[in-house]
Amino acid sequence: MKIQLGIRGSTDSINHIIVKIDDLMLVTADNLFLAGEESRVKTGKNLVDLLGSLSRDHEISVGENVAKEIERELSLKKGTLIKLNN
Repeated sequence: MKIQLGIRGSTDSINHIIVKIDDLMLVTADNLFLAGEESRVKTGKNLVDLLGSLSRDHEISVGENVAKEIERELSLKKGTLIKLNN
C-alpha cells in the first residue's frame, strides 16, 4: 500500500495536512492556519508517530517541497518527513 502526504491551502497559509492511503484520504481536523503553536506542535508529533508506524509495512511518499512546508508549519526538524520516504 502506498501512502502519500499532501497539503491543502497555499504556501502562505497551510490549512490542512492530507494523508492519502490508496482511495482513502485523511485530513487534519484543525485548520492549521488558525490553530495555535501548541496545536501545530502536537499535530506534528502525532503525524510523525503515525507515519513512522505505517512506514514499517507500507511505502511512504512525501515530496520534498511538501515535506519542507509541513515541517515549517508544524515546527518539525528539517528532514524529519523525508527520512520516512521509501
